[in-house]
Amino acid sequence: MGKVIGKVVCWFLVIIAGFLSIAWFSTSVIAGLLGIVATAFFCPLIWKVIPRTSEPRVHVGACLLIAFVAFFVGTGVAVVKGGDIRQATQQGFVSVEEHQAASALGLDAAGYTRHKDEIAAAEKQKVEQAEATKAKVASACRHDLQCWAEKNQFDAIMACQPAIQQLAKFDYEWTDGMTTPIFSKLAWGDQKRGEIIYLGDEVKFQNGFGNFLRHKYACTFDPASKLAVNASAEPGRL
Repeated sequence: MGKVIGKVVCWFLVIIAGFLSIAWFSTSVIAGLLGIVATAFFCPLIWKVIPRTSEPRVHVGACLLIAFVAFFVGTGVAVVKGGDIRQATQQGFVSVEEHQAASALGLDAAGYTRHKDEIAAAEKQKVEQAEATKAKVASACRHDLQCWAEKNQFDAIMACQPAIQQLAKFDYEWTDGMTTPIFSKLAWGDQKRGEIIYLGDEVKFQNGFGNFLRHKYACTFDPASKLAVNASAEPGRL
């Protein structure tokens, strides 16, 4: 009879600890987890799952001890955390973390709100200044031929190289490499449109006799459309 009553009491504690653990999660994750531990070790079914290394009474007693310790520690954590939340709310803070941060600065809720607004305004100004500086640098680069050409060089090669190759009547052969870039000189095309003329002489075109002759070439590149708007080539070197 005593064992039956004991199990009934334990099942009652399982229900209580289970509901409390759910409630504790809203105030503290640690308290909620401790509540789950208490619920598990109060449950008579768990006693059968855990391997027994001692007498049944000692085994059950150890489970109940763990359950009660977890339950009371969880209760303490939940009470303390709940008190912190109530105190923070009563003083006008939205969270315990804000309350703690404001207390460290010696500020009340209104003062901490102003403090946050000042930080946000300073960050916004910092971002705006960075964007303005970036725009200024970009504008300066747009009007500097060397900077503008280097910024668009990869796209220019992708667009201009095929356009130059199409000028060959027969076969062609590129002679550029690590030390001899495909474009060695620059000029403005339509500067208002940002067009760049890339010039070089690192290609050979095959003539009707099968000989490969060095050619110089020019390609006008439009960064807006990323297209080669014009390409020309003639025998010779730059």
